[in-house]
Amino acid sequence: MKMMRRSLLAVMLGGLMIQPVVSMAAGDAAAGKTKFATCAACHGADGKGNGGAFPALTHLNAADAETILTAFKKGDMATLKAHNLGGARYGTMAPQAANLSPADIADLAAYIATLGGGAQAASAPAAAAPAAAAPAANMIKADANIGFGHALFSSCAVCHGAEGEGGKLLNAPKLSGLPVSATTSMLEMYKSGKQLGQYSYVMNAQAKYLTPEEIRDLAAYISQMNVKGADNNMAQTE
Repeated sequence: MKMMRRSLLAVMLGGLMIQPVVSMAAGDAAAGKTKFATCAACHGADGKGNGGAFPALTHLNAADAETILTAFKKGDMATLKAHNLGGARYGTMAPQAANLSPADIADLAAYIATLGGGAQAASAPAAAAPAAAAPAANMIKADANIGFGHALFSSCAVCHGAEGEGGKLLNAPKLSGLPVSATTSMLEMYKSGKQLGQYSYVMNAQAKYLTPEEIRDLAAYISQMNVKGADNNMAQTE
């Protein structure tokens, strides 16, 4: 009788342990490919990254990608630290992950797993979606003054470098080419006093007195850094 009870208990516990694995496999890679358009603006359409500020995603399996995206959404710093994430990257990713539903996260995770060949590739019809949709993540507002943003950036350049390449001072991350939406979100959070990393106090002080128009112009300028023709665009707005 005791053996039977133990066997039943083992079966019940085994079922509970298997359940999370089932939920991890529920993502739709084809749907995730379309949703990846915003991610592609920083991490590249192939997920191979863009310098230290935007790491490659090709090494992630679906389970890790789902865990990391969920941690960014929930602000789970312990999990992010375990994956060597957080700090400035949290400031970039938190606003991007905030509005993702569990289904969105599962779909994105399923697609990210295909970038390194870890799962069956997403179906062909969605192949062109990231390239077509990515510019929307970097949309510059019509009334943005890139020239004024360039002037404002002189203060940022002290830590982040004249070309936005990043610097050793306070571990300042690379900014050049950062999408408008990401820069705007980060500056607004710093302005509100939110702590996003070890050196947040520096950015809180810098962003505290920025007006919405100045944030708009800075974001527009940063998005154009290291882009061919940026100098011409800047000259036209000055």
